[in-house]
Amino acid sequence: MKHVDMIILRFAYIAILTVLMAGQARAQEDDSIAYSLNLPETVVLADGMTFEEYLLRQVLANATPLKERVETLDYSVTCQLEKDFDLTKFPHRRTITLAARLAGYGSILSALREHKHFGITMAEDVHFDKGKITASNLRMVEMKQKLTEKQIASFLKHDGMLSANVYDKFYKKVRQKVKELQKLRRKKEETGLEYVGSYTSGSRVIYVVKLGSMKVDIAEGCWQISRISYQEGQNTMYYQFREVRPGLFLLGHGRAKLFIDKARWPKGYISMKMEYVYHGPHT
Repeated sequence: MKHVDMIILRFAYIAILTVLMAGQARAQEDDSIAYSLNLPETVVLADGMTFEEYLLRQVLANATPLKERVETLDYSVTCQLEKDFDLTKFPHRRTITLAARLAGYGSILSALREHKHFGITMAEDVHFDKGKITASNLRMVEMKQKLTEKQIASFLKHDGMLSANVYDKFYKKVRQKVKELQKLRRKKEETGLEYVGSYTSGSRVIYVVKLGSMKVDIAEGCWQISRISYQEGQNTMYYQFREVRPGLFLLGHGRAKLFIDKARWPKGYISMKMEYVYHGPHT
């Protein structure tokens, strides 16, 4: 995958930049949640609309910004970042080092370069109020290697993605993907749009639709995303949502693992795991 999609971490800027300059990276992540799919029933819709098109229209028609769905929200975010590749042997070292320092990521780069096997877990508390996000209690939970106080401070300073409003970004991604498929259809090319089936989760029926390399699980009734995975080549990202309040599905966890396989580059990977815990009433 050419980028870490919509949830790229700011503090992983240098490592991800390295992957981007390498060209096509590879990622692979197993889906550990198993479920049964029911075969689709015959559904007749007006104007020749397919069932998968109907489901996507429902999702986009109900894609309300988070600030309009909920006034306040309190939650904690934990992020685990790991890498296993040698940054002392990658090409364009001087260019990336200069770019990192100019962007204020010099200490982060030094930490990633000093430790081939690198791993940290960070966390923070987030308060969402009428669209405004305030982060607090930034903390380093675990380190697999020793870092200097300056390096730790730099990681915590560039923690912006932990408190970002990722809810709206997922619907924007789906909308963009639908537009891409519509262009292919107008050109009479294969879109890869397919209704896969359905399953039951709690009291909800969940429909599964493929949009080319993307797979979206849609909760009936509220028509929100309950799960989304994206694949390009062997690159895979996976995000699971949960209904924290009636009719409100928010991100519960996400994970990805990026493999570097570019010629002349050191082999290795970057992995990332995100966990969200929501507080307050009805959560």
